[in-house]
Amino acid sequence: MLQVSERAAAILHETLDENTDDAANVLRLAMTEEGLALAIGAREDGDQVVEHAERAVLAIPRDLSGLLDGASIDAVETPEGTRLVFDAPQLHEDDDDADLVGDDSR
Repeated sequence: MLQVSERAAAILHETLDENTDDAANVLRLAMTEEGLALAIGAREDGDQVVEHAERAVLAIPRDLSGLLDGASIDAVETPEGTRLVFDAPQLHEDDDDADLVGDDSR
């Protein structure tokens, strides 16, 4: 199961609040040619769902959930601001930490 820190979940919640008025929307994790990306969309049956403050904020499709078992998303401070960082040693043999595609500095 993908682990999401409380701080990262709060940032995902804030991102949703800033970008959609539809409370049913979540940020969906998807695999792209560039790597993992986040997009706003609806929850789907079988998704692993991460909640923050009683709101679903992140949905991980079933096909990715197993692949990301043991991976994590955390928020770290950088000179450019707070960034979400994805850590999945099983996917990044040479680079343990990878920024999520499409996340904005806070």
